[in-house]
Amino acid sequence: MRSRVPPMKATFRTRLPDDAATAGTSVLQHERAMISGTGERGIGRPLGQVAADSVGSDDSGRLDDAMMRGQIAEFDIDEAAFAAVAERAVDLAKAGQSHPAFSSAMKYYGTELTTRRHEILMSAGGIDALEWESDRSRNGARPRAWLRTKANSIEGGTSEVMLGIVAKRILDLPGA
Repeated sequence: MRSRVPPMKATFRTRLPDDAATAGTSVLQHERAMISGTGERGIGRPLGQVAADSVGSDDSGRLDDAMMRGQIAEFDIDEAAFAAVAERAVDLAKAGQSHPAFSSAMKYYGTELTTRRHEILMSAGGIDALEWESDRSRNGARPRAWLRTKANSIEGGTSEVMLGIVAKRILDLPGA
């Protein structure tokens, strides 16, 4: 008896490549779209709640560290803006109207947001956030995730390459 697997719902339009270079470009654009987070944004508890576990809250429930409150507020606004742009990018892709280089911009900014999130988490945790091997730190889950963000700027093309693509292909700036 053969089992039938229902077809997957495609998020992005695909096309048959004309040559190997086009095929490679299509694969890289797909990889960048996935890294940028245009697929899913589920990242767990709000950053302010996680930071409050380490830093503590005042009597009104606000984070004790005013500077960190500001950093988290700025991050939350930037993340909401990124989610809105990602949603718009998916809509444009479904309509066949997306710019081919836009995945590079999304990959770059998604990487930057992820890095900022983990930098804030490490800052909130202080010296304890660097703990590497214990049950309390879940075997260094936080520092490992923070270090992982360093690789994110390399995967799918370095952040510098992504900025170059954005400059040439989206902003139409001259090459170096």
